[in-house]
Amino acid sequence: MATVQEINDLKDKIALSCRILGNRGVTRGSFGHVSARIPGERDKFLIKSKGPDEAALEFATPRDVIMIDEEGAVVEAPQGLQAPNETAMHLAVYRKRAEVNSVIHAHPDWVVLLTAVEKPLVPLYAAYNPQGMRMCVDGVPLYPRSVTITNDQLGEDFMQYLGTKDVCMLRGHGITTAGTSVEQSTSNAFTLYELARMNYLAYAIGDPKPVPQQDIDEYAERQRSGEGRRREPSTTGESSGWRYYKQLLGEM
Repeated sequence: MATVQEINDLKDKIALSCRILGNRGVTRGSFGHVSARIPGERDKFLIKSKGPDEAALEFATPRDVIMIDEEGAVVEAPQGLQAPNETAMHLAVYRKRAEVNSVIHAHPDWVVLLTAVEKPLVPLYAAYNPQGMRMCVDGVPLYPRSVTITNDQLGEDFMQYLGTKDVCMLRGHGITTAGTSVEQSTSNAFTLYELARMNYLAYAIGDPKPVPQQDIDEYAERQRSGEGRRREPSTTGESSGWRYYKQLLGEM
């Protein structure tokens, strides 16, 4: 069972993820939410709230992060805050994916536009962002509906598309990402955001082409062999990407 300090630390991290996503343009206003499992509590979760007293993601604080149970009922929340309408989407992922500890839903303009005009993502770069290339080559599923995922039936329907992937686009709607931690789900959101942004710009000026198969194979082999991986963990225990986004907000 998680301690009060562990829960408070997780609230801090969720609120920070919200501020990072909002301030970097991955979503805007109150359109989106970040959630996480409470350590040791398989049926309790923390999630960025909605409601009459909600804050935009750019300004989220731990107060905006509330506790819910596995059915989406509020366990603990300040007055004026409630669970998001799309809580069912988060819970559907947690029910099907025991390894997932954090889920993010956001509304990047680039994804909304590309899916609306049915332009597929192309692995158009490699060295620029190998993680994005791998994500594209592995395939980013597309949920074909544009409705909000507000009940268990729609949540089950959505999971037919997300499956075992950690990212999914929703037609004319946005993205959902998953990860073993808040940091990882946030990183996945940024990788998909940048992949969509660069694809949109490429389509705007021409017909984007994938990088050579030789390069795709080269990076796949590097990943298999572990070439280029860092052997030593950071002294802070945080990834360089997470520290970078914190620094951009002046929160180091």
